Amino acid sequence: MSELVRQSSPYIGAVYVQMGAIVLLGGIGYMMDRWRDSFPFYFVIGIGVGIIVGLYELAKLMLYKK
Repeated sequence: MSELVRQSSPYIGAVYVQMGAIVLLGGIGYMMDRWRDSFPFYFVIGIGVGIIVGLYELAKLMLYKK
């Protein structure tokens, strides 16, 4: 069981990075929308950039694993 956990831990970490990027950048976009009174413009941009960053990290892990 511990070998399985050791092998899957990079992928679990990548999922947390993706979730964190979406939440953080979406939150920044939401705050900018409240400041600029332009909802949902920056929120959608923040979510989109968060998804791109998260998928990049996941692809980097899967393509360059040793």
